[in-house]
Amino acid sequence: MEYKHTLKDIIKGTTAKMSHVVNGVVFYHIKVEDTYYELQIDTLDSTENKDVYFVPSFKALTLMRWIRKGMENGKFIQI
Repeated sequence: MEYKHTLKDIIKGTTAKMSHVVNGVVFYHIKVEDTYYELQIDTLDSTENKDVYFVPSFKALTLMRWIRKGMENGKFIQI
């Protein structure tokens, strides 16, 4: 998928805000200029996510590893 912004643009000075949680999947929205992105983090998918506290908002930089993985596997979309 092609994105309007680079990973660097997406994480620099932006905030990821929790939208909702469904069946163990946490959805975050990130606004970059006039574009919104949605990140899906499946908390049940791996043991890596079991010790992470998902709070209502993060600096997007904090979620960079999930954003990068989401860009590769389609769990980070432009909305």
